[in-house]
Amino acid sequence: MMTREHRQEALCRAYVQAVAAQAGVTSSNPVPDYGIDLSLRLVSPVEGRRRDVGAQVDLQLKSTTRAIVSDTHVIYDLDVDTYNDLRDTDRPTLLILVLFVMPVDEVFWLSQTSEHLCLRHCAYWVSLRGSPPSTATSSLRITIPRTNVFSVEALTDLLKQARERKQS
Repeated sequence: MMTREHRQEALCRAYVQAVAAQAGVTSSNPVPDYGIDLSLRLVSPVEGRRRDVGAQVDLQLKSTTRAIVSDTHVIYDLDVDTYNDLRDTDRPTLLILVLFVMPVDEVFWLSQTSEHLCLRHCAYWVSLRGSPPSTATSSLRITIPRTNVFSVEALTDLLKQARERKQS
């Protein structure tokens, strides 16, 4: 059996890919992984057929059972190297963090019946692009607004913004 951490990672990836599928965007796994776990690309109608139009959002995926979730924010301790990757302003594409907050008890991570497949709890996204350098040496605490649910609508908006940036 895979480790607990690898199962968490696999469920996070499944969550994000399910949202991407429902949004109608393509996903790819960069191999080898150098800080990008998944790339999502916009597909749009062009001249009577659907085409990849080049708008892309790159994702760093994290999953945790230890985030602090308040009414307004999700607080998470992120490793410094990942933080520095995410704050880089020289990247040609937007790189966001997607944090899948899961129940502590893995029995509740996933449930399935003949009527539904349910992953618990929720994934949130944040862009740290342009954030200030940190003096931390191992990890630092980040705050993600609870309104930043990684959803079909959020992904669609992020890819529209990426397309507008690409065209300007």
